[in-house]
Amino acid sequence: MSAAGPEYCPVSMAATVLCERWNLLIIRELYVGARGFNDIHRGLPGLSRTLLSQRLRALQQSGLVESVAGNRGYRLTERGADLEDVLVAVGNWGVRWAFPEPADERLDPHLLMWRMRLGLRSEALPDQRVTVELIFEQGREQVRGWLVLDGEDSSVCTRDPMFDVDVHARAKSEVWYSVWYGHRGWSEVLEDGEMELSGRPALLRDFPTWFRRSDFAPRVAERRADASS
Repeated sequence: MSAAGPEYCPVSMAATVLCERWNLLIIRELYVGARGFNDIHRGLPGLSRTLLSQRLRALQQSGLVESVAGNRGYRLTERGADLEDVLVAVGNWGVRWAFPEPADERLDPHLLMWRMRLGLRSEALPDQRVTVELIFEQGREQVRGWLVLDGEDSSVCTRDPMFDVDVHARAKSEVWYSVWYGHRGWSEVLEDGEMELSGRPALLRDFPTWFRRSDFAPRVAERRADASS
């Protein structure tokens, strides 16, 4: 960057907005469905609330993000939504060159539970409310969370919601992450006994269909298939 500002070049001028730390990840959170300030922050646990406020203001000034009337959160503008191809390209590059198998020290069970909440396929959920207990085994510890599936009002809880549990799902953290990001398939880890489901049989059968995994899961699965062929 010169004293007068960025070089007159499309890449340079775009980089002044997109390469500011956290900006692209905030755009990612809005792209995958986060709306409220707390929702965005929940998906970026390393980002302070103060800095998130600053970044959102800057993204609004750049015309990429706008606030929703009635204090209902944020959304991408047409200009911001036009970055979809950029997000996909960056993610695909990451899959190819910078995305190894998951390892415990990089895994955050509560963050993945939130991703699972954002990835719910409302059209595939049961008609009645269903409570799922998620158990992540990480080293000698167990991290528990609950998904309360109730259509558009579905939620994720880190404390027991005090509803009867309909489905219990248990696996190591790396198994949960492997499935979510496409390193493994639901049927594979269930058949191998690496994930245990218990509860009402009809719900257990449909459990994998309730979730829309990471958008990059198909590309990760392709890479795995190519490596094994």
